Amino acid sequence: MKKLLPLLLVSILFYFSAYAQTDTIPNKNSAVKDTIVEKSSKKKERKRVSDFKVYGGISANKILLSDSSFESAYATGYLLGFSYRQGRFGYWEIGANYNKSVVTLEGENIFKDNLKIGQLEVPLSAGVNLLSATRRVLGIRLFGGVVPGYITSVKDNPFNLVDDDFNRFQLSGRVGLGVDILFLFIEFGYQHGFIDVLKDQDSNLSQVDFRLGFRF
Repeated sequence: MKKLLPLLLVSILFYFSAYAQTDTIPNKNSAVKDTIVEKSSKKKERKRVSDFKVYGGISANKILLSDSSFESAYATGYLLGFSYRQGRFGYWEIGANYNKSVVTLEGENIFKDNLKIGQLEVPLSAGVNLLSATRRVLGIRLFGGVVPGYITSVKDNPFNLVDDDFNRFQLSGRVGLGVDILFLFIEFGYQHGFIDVLKDQDSNLSQVDFRLGFRF
């Protein structure tokens, strides 16, 4: 009996040692898996930086004329649109908006009156966020890009200008400054037309705009 006692003690110790090892290994594996999943989710979160934006705004518009029987002055129009933006410090953005450009024209023997031009646009831009580390709370952006557009309508006017007097397809350049505050943003931009608005004469559309919107 005395000889069996040490053997019994050794067997018990061996059993508990084996049980402890089998119990801790899964915990170690679980911890490793949790660490990997956490790192992967954080990495994805860092990469996935995007916003969906909706906005409205007002604009001041003028047709830059030369060698024309008309004179132009700035008048107030409006615009509505949406866009998708992706990127942290450097970003790109694509959108669509309806731009109602209103310009004041004065012709020979015609008092000053407004000319209203409706246009569908697809702005494409790239920019930098100077406060990318705090972009979800506060961001300051500089951007520039091109704006392809198509003139959809020209309102009746005393200048006898109709749809056929305009180049329907338009292309403009736009630069600006944007400020993001939580879920709101504001933008100040300048847009200059590269294609003449009126056929057969120099007539580039110049636009200064202010936009206010929400980002999600």
